[in-house]
Amino acid sequence: MHSFFITGTDTNIGKTAITCSLIVRSIEEGFRSGGMKPVAAGCYMEDGYMISDDVKKIIEVSNVVLNIKEINPYSFEPPIAPHISFKSNEIDIELIKKYLRSFENKMDYLFIEGVGGYAVPLTETFTTADLVESLEIPIILVVGMKLGCINHTLLTVESILNKKQKLCGWVANRIDENMQAYEENFLFLKKNIKAPCLGEVPYFKDFDPYKASKFIDINKVSDKAYED
Repeated sequence: MHSFFITGTDTNIGKTAITCSLIVRSIEEGFRSGGMKPVAAGCYMEDGYMISDDVKKIIEVSNVVLNIKEINPYSFEPPIAPHISFKSNEIDIELIKKYLRSFENKMDYLFIEGVGGYAVPLTETFTTADLVESLEIPIILVVGMKLGCINHTLLTVESILNKKQKLCGWVANRIDENMQAYEENFLFLKKNIKAPCLGEVPYFKDFDPYKASKFIDINKVSDKAYED
């Protein structure tokens, strides 16, 4: 099973949209694919489960049967940083790893979506970056193409590399239809990120992962993980 952690340069930059597009793209390539979101905020009760729209979208596009509690063991109602909602101040990494391992015979590709940005705290002492380190899987970075994206992206990439984690690709997701100098920003990032660009996803008023998947090439995911 090929596993990737999907993180982003900020919140509301389309991590779930790109995660779903990656799942769809790999399914179109003939693979069994699904997603996981270990921690989710902005959840609500439905059919006896706390669930977020992000998790529902992941389940909808996957071509394998996914158990909500396995792909999303931690869910919180307020749409705020999880460390504020966490009561126990603990995340059971072994539980998440157990669920991850249980997918090995079910999937060829697993895309694990983070919450918020790369450095967002999950508890008072544990961040998304710590979660990536614990899971020991390579990262795909979603760049929200908008004003300020160069600063956000370079700082995120620097943080990933400083922690000696594996960056194996990135996706440019245009979230601002009217972004000025888009091409110049994109070319600068492409030149300065030492990992392959898996695709440029154009602006969609109503995001459709089946349309967006056409702009992503999972075959570009680098076997060489850029760590420095």
